[in-house]
Amino acid sequence: MTRRISQSITPTADDVAALRGPFVSKGANDPVIKALRDYFKETAPLWLAKLDEKQELTRERLAEIRDATIKRRAVIEALPAGPARDKALAELAQTESVVDEMDTALAGAGAFGGIN
Repeated sequence: MTRRISQSITPTADDVAALRGPFVSKGANDPVIKALRDYFKETAPLWLAKLDEKQELTRERLAEIRDATIKRRAVIEALPAGPARDKALAELAQTESVVDEMDTALAGAGAFGGIN
């Protein structure tokens, strides 16, 4: 026969509240989710929502987009692996690729006095 040692503790109501608190699902009203939404809004250039193919972009504007993708990537990479994370990272990679292509084209135009 083997010996068995068991120890346990009975939590108080305050203990239960402290232990469960961070894990309670608050849905869309969760202050952490709201802070995350606000962070994404604050880090995206305001003018980007109105961008269309008739407007021109400067290197400074491309840098704003690049900065926003870096900030967004830092948050998204912290998410657990899955389709939503993969899709968001793929969209960021596409955005970064377009920004890099445009920035390279602008750098070349500046170096050679413009391309027609």
